[in-house]
Amino acid sequence: MFYNGYYFLGMHLIWWFIWLIMLLWILALPYNIPAKWIKKSSFIYAFWNWLNTEKTIPPDSLKRIGIAADHAGFELKNYLVKMLVESGYEVTDYGNSELEPTDDYPDYVIPMARAVASGAMSRGIAVCGSGVGACIVANKVPGVRACLIHEKFSARQGVEDDNMNVICLGGKVVHNAFAWKLISIFLAAKFSGLERHVRRLSEVTKFENSQK
Repeated sequence: MFYNGYYFLGMHLIWWFIWLIMLLWILALPYNIPAKWIKKSSFIYAFWNWLNTEKTIPPDSLKRIGIAADHAGFELKNYLVKMLVESGYEVTDYGNSELEPTDDYPDYVIPMARAVASGAMSRGIAVCGSGVGACIVANKVPGVRACLIHEKFSARQGVEDDNMNVICLGGKVVHNAFAWKLISIFLAAKFSGLERHVRRLSEVTKFENSQK
């Protein structure tokens, strides 16, 4: 009888452990498999879209958002435009306006980046396949501080410490719901204005101006 008690207790612990592992696996799923796999599963995608979707209410000073993408970021761009509009942002879509498999990301990212640098747009979003090319070309525009972001910490810290004004995403890397979470964090963050960060950014601007 004593042995049976331990046996049933052990079995219960094993079952609870299995359920815990399954839960952790489900929670970690969208961060550990390619985005294209998630998009192919309507159930998983719908579940994570519901779980990860956030609605942000923009402050009056941060309502104008520019967005640009090539063919590899086209689907994600359209999704983000929809979410931004529903959240109250004024969105300018710099293209591409249609899916064109041979288009080039500089044609769309550069006009968006220039609008951010001039102040016409409060912040910008650039999307290509990996986000790398979009980030490279955005940073060629003076006054733009763009970064490739695929995790939540840098989406916030990049704004607070480095006054990042353009976020770059990979349409083939992150799925829609998690991309929106990153955008929400990015848009909610504010530059801290701490002296050390202002000093460092001033050095960056000084070097940037010296290259003209």
